[in-house]
Amino acid sequence: MNKILITILIITGFLIYKMISSSRRQEGYKRWKATGGGKEEKVDKTKRERGSWLRHAMGVTTPVAPYTPRFEKEAVIWCAALLGVEVNRLEEILNNVSGHYQEFWMRKRSGGYRMISAPDKDLQAIQSTIYSRILSSVTIVHPAAVGFRCGRSVVDNAAPHLGKRYVLKMDIHDFFGSIRSPRVRQTFKKIGYPENVSKVLGALCCLHRHLPQGAPTSPALSNIVGYEMDRKLAALAAEYGVTYTRYADDLTFSGDVFPKEQIIPQVKRIIRDEKFEPNHKKTHFMNQSSRKIITGVSVASGVKLTIPKSKKREIRKNVYFILTKGLAEHQRRIGSHDPAYLKRLIGMLCYWRAIEPDNTYASDSIAALKRLEKGY
Repeated sequence: MNKILITILIITGFLIYKMISSSRRQEGYKRWKATGGGKEEKVDKTKRERGSWLRHAMGVTTPVAPYTPRFEKEAVIWCAALLGVEVNRLEEILNNVSGHYQEFWMRKRSGGYRMISAPDKDLQAIQSTIYSRILSSVTIVHPAAVGFRCGRSVVDNAAPHLGKRYVLKMDIHDFFGSIRSPRVRQTFKKIGYPENVSKVLGALCCLHRHLPQGAPTSPALSNIVGYEMDRKLAALAAEYGVTYTRYADDLTFSGDVFPKEQIIPQVKRIIRDEKFEPNHKKTHFMNQSSRKIITGVSVASGVKLTIPKSKKREIRKNVYFILTKGLAEHQRRIGSHDPAYLKRLIGMLCYWRAIEPDNTYASDSIAALKRLEKGY
């Protein structure tokens, strides 16, 4: 009885398979006739290699080969001339973009790690040319977007919120990773390039079909892609009489009157409408008594921008031990083997001075450490 039932099931499955195959062939013939009957239909390679539904049902699958995008020769030649690269070399890079990146994890100041994808020398040169010849002059960036803009810094992001009673900080989850390759291609089309050229330029700026964190083109592209989101958020802020700025994935709102129950849900909706996702763990609402720090800058005094007190203590401690015990002894004591430790500390002091130009301690310490640096 069991053998008969199994036989019936196999025959039924085979008949269903033949009916579906016949239907697919008829649909394919109709498409073939509609395109002139003599032109080869473009079929996605990945679909051909996935195997039939029956093979999948039986648990037998064929490995899918990695998809290699195809680009029109004319577009590649045009882009090669624009970017100052030989055509053959550009084609080699386009056929293996991922092979021109080195990926590694970098510790974040706030804790945890982020993936950095650094392009090699050849691809970085191409991306730098795309930035300098195309992206640097694009004006499709909202005034509220402060990050990644020439002449702007975290100071410009924090200053508009100085003296405000309430501050709302929000964060976009995986900001660069959320910007997929179709949006990048559309960005180049919006700038004015045809579809075939935009496809080449987009492929040169993406890794694993999204913007990589580490490519010189990613920051500028993210600002252009984020324009519509910034426009909507700025309009929402104006409606409620609050101030809005964005620095990369950090969104800040502030005001003396702040109906957060009405604003926060609308902000999240706008973020999602623009194909991003809010990072709920990094949503913070600060009132008058809260310690207000925006992109590493304290606005708590309400009068002037300052470095957070904890950061000042850390810098002062390191400067003191270096000047009294010596650089080598200090690094031995803290277990640091960083050959650029002194340069990094001087960089922190320069950042401090940029935030607080009148701070004599920062200026004096920079001078003292630079004198010490000459001896190494």
